[in-house]
Parts: sequence; structure tokens; C-alpha cells
Amino acid sequence: MSLKILVNSLFNGGAEIQAALLVKALKPEAFLLLDHEYSPRPDAPPFSSLFRHGASLPGSIKTLLSPLYASRLAALTTPGDTVLSFMQRSNFVNILAARKSGHRAVICEVTQPSREFTGLRGTLMKPLIKKLYPLADSVISNSKGNARDLTDNFGFSAERIKVIYNSCDTQAVAAQAAEPLDSLYAAIFKRPVIITSGRLTAAKGHWHLLRIFAELIKSNPGCALVFLGEGELKERLIELCAALGLKAYFSGSGLNPDACNVFFLGFQKNPHKFISKARLFAFPSLWEGLPNAMLEALACGLPVIASDCRSGPREILAPGTDFRTEAKAPEETACGFLMPPFTVDAPDCTPAISGLEKLWANTITGLLNNTGRLDTCGASSRKRAEEFSVKAKIVEWREALGIKAS
Repeated sequence: MSLKILVNSLFNGGAEIQAALLVKALKPEAFLLLDHEYSPRPDAPPFSSLFRHGASLPGSIKTLLSPLYASRLAALTTPGDTVLSFMQRSNFVNILAARKSGHRAVICEVTQPSREFTGLRGTLMKPLIKKLYPLADSVISNSKGNARDLTDNFGFSAERIKVIYNSCDTQAVAAQAAEPLDSLYAAIFKRPVIITSGRLTAAKGHWHLLRIFAELIKSNPGCALVFLGEGELKERLIELCAALGLKAYFSGSGLNPDACNVFFLGFQKNPHKFISKARLFAFPSLWEGLPNAMLEALACGLPVIASDCRSGPREILAPGTDFRTEAKAPEETACGFLMPPFTVDAPDCTPAISGLEKLWANTITGLLNNTGRLDTCGASSRKRAEEFSVKAKIVEWREALGIKAS
């Protein structure tokens, strides 16, 4: 059997990271991108692109061109091949190509399509998922919650879906976490730092975290809040800082970091050297798939306080509980806390602090002020992260793909 792995592009998204990890572990015959879109990384595996047009082409047009991509993929495959794809467009292309070439199409769903695709995008993507996904030979989901989304909202049979959680390269994370910070950043981390990482997008709920922090510093004025990542909501979040009376530092702000308490540090090639030096990791997401950022925070030895959103945080932090459960009050776990989730999907960058946000602030304050609990959670976090190590998960992938261990 010849294995090929297919993904839309190779930037720093969760699905792309997972695809790259599997390429290194499984050593497929080919690593294919739909489009020649990538961020240069020294650790990126070699790849080939089906098309070389740039990122300027709208995603909706690329989706409508799926049959053309499928023809390119079909020309590269034979009936004895298996193609493993990540992300919806790659999944569509994989399924369509298999109808032509006869290869085995294994698709991986890494998010909740019912939440991810709304408006015009939803009008295009949701019917395609309903029509094409059942034609795949095998369907993998990276969380039980995502699998439930396919069954509840897309009419999928639960028996057809296999759950394999994301992998985390815990050894690489540990090595990167040990690297020192530049003097500018090191000064920030002399304070108790609450950190989060991920794109500054609606799904991440970062406006809640800013209001939580504004409440928290009333009793913990020496704390700092650090954001790692870029995204379309950055300017609105910076404006919210001003409305809340917070001092935001970001590239081009012209402010003295010593006078600031919120730091937008953008994309970092090595986020782990920042995360490992914080006191705790906060994760207020509105929805997820199976968040890599949380796994990496655990691998860095950080306590985690997370929204009990659909899906992922509960499956990571409270694996012994029913994944369909939702926290109604702060729920203590070995690695931190699961918190009642936020329910409004649209960005709300207003300064009024809600009762739920005050509850988050009080819970974080209690954890920050309990050094023994922080240490215990940190040790538990590292232990839990090892259950998601590449070594642990590759066994499941080999079984799902029918690959014998070499």
C-alpha cells in the first residue's frame, strides 16, 4: 500500500500541524498540498502542490474548483493507494478523486462544521459535507464532540466514525520550552503571567478574556496577560483594552512595556518558550475541535483554565467524564479547571463585565494565589500531555490506515 497525505496548505493551523506530524511519523510516499501556500519553516517536511496559484484566490472559488483539484490528485494515485486528508476542501478533493482513481479515501474532520461554517460559507460547505462525506472509505474525527457534530447535524452514522485524538510532539515542545526569552520579553514574565495562544478570531472568545483580566487585576494589579497569535480581531481587542482601562503593548504601539499589562506578541516561531514561563494558560474558546494549543500548554507544564465548550477541552482535561456534560460551575480537574462556557458567538467588544466573566476572574485568582495547587496542576499537565504524544497516537493511526509497524 502506498500512503499519501493531503492538506490545503502548510501554515500554522491545527490541522496543518497534525498533518506535518503524521508525515514525519508515517513517512508517506507523498505529502501533498492543494495550493502552493505555506510559511517557510526549517522543520517542515518536503511537499508537492497540486496547484501553484496564490492565496489571493477566494476560498469559495477554490471549493467550487474541487473537481479540477480532484483530477490532479487522481492522476497521482492508483487503486492500491490510500490518501489521508485533513480539512474540508482536501476531504472533498480526496473523495472526488477516489471516484476516478479507485484509491482509498480516508478523511479527517478536525472541527465542528455546524459552528465553523455560517452565512454564505455555510450555504456552500454544509451541503457538500452532507453529500460527499458519506462517500469516503473511512472517516476519522479528532474528538468525540466533532464526531457528534457529524452525526447530529449531518446525518452521519456514528458507527462509521473513528475517533483519534490529536498528537503532540511532547519532546519537541519540552526542548523549545527550555529556550530563554529575549530581555524585552523576559521582563514581562517577571510578573505573574496569564497566557493564551491562537488566532485572534471569533471562535477563540478573546474579548471575554480581556474583561476577565480587567476584573482580575482589581485584586491582582501586578499580573500581566499575554496573547500569542495574529488575527482579524486584533484591532478590536486593542480598542477594548482602552475601553477597559488596560494598557496594551503591541508592535508599533510606542509604549513602554513596563507601563503595560496586556501584551499582543503576535505570531512566534517558538511559542513554547513563552508559554512555559507563564503561571497559567487561559482558554475562553466558544467552540473547538481538539485544541493543539491546549495540548502544548499541558506539555509545557502549565495549569489550564478552559471553557467547557464543544468540543475538546472536556475530553482533554476531564477524560473520565461524559464528553456531553457541560460545566455549570467551576469544575476542578487534575490539570486546572473547566469553566461554564460562553454562549454568544459574535464578537462582543464592549466593556461591560458579565457575572460569568467575574466567576472566571475569581477562579483564576484563587488558582494564582495557591502555589501548591499550581505546582500540582503543572505536574499533572505534563503527565496528561504524554497521553497525546506522537508515540502514543501513531499506533492508532497505523491501525486505522492498515499500516504495519516497521
